[in-house]
Amino acid sequence: SALLDVLEKESSSLKTQGVYMVRGGIDRYMKTFPEGGFWKGKNYLFDRRFEQVPENKKTEELEKEVESCCCVCKAPWSEYRGEFKCRSKQCQVPVLVCGACKTADPQEMLCPLCVEGHS
Repeated sequence: SALLDVLEKESSSLKTQGVYMVRGGIDRYMKTFPEGGFWKGKNYLFDRRFEQVPENKKTEELEKEVESCCCVCKAPWSEYRGEFKCRSKQCQVPVLVCGACKTADPQEMLCPLCVEGHS
């Protein structure tokens, strides 16, 4: 899509090569391929389930695929709970914060795009 093209040009860390539209959505894909197929990582859900993972994919495998990190300490982290937002007034997007950093100063919480200067 045009948005992905623009983001890819602006951010060297964003890798969109091999991004495809999934007919029937991610939920259907994961049900069709319970081991994950080509899916990597977790799918964040905006409800009480929080995330969706391939049913038969091992936890160890999922953890190896984590590319996201805590916005404070930069440790690998993939659990998003919607509690924290980017400190940038122009941004305010939700950010990942690990358990150890939940009590960190909110002024330390900056999303990856704002870190790169895109705010």
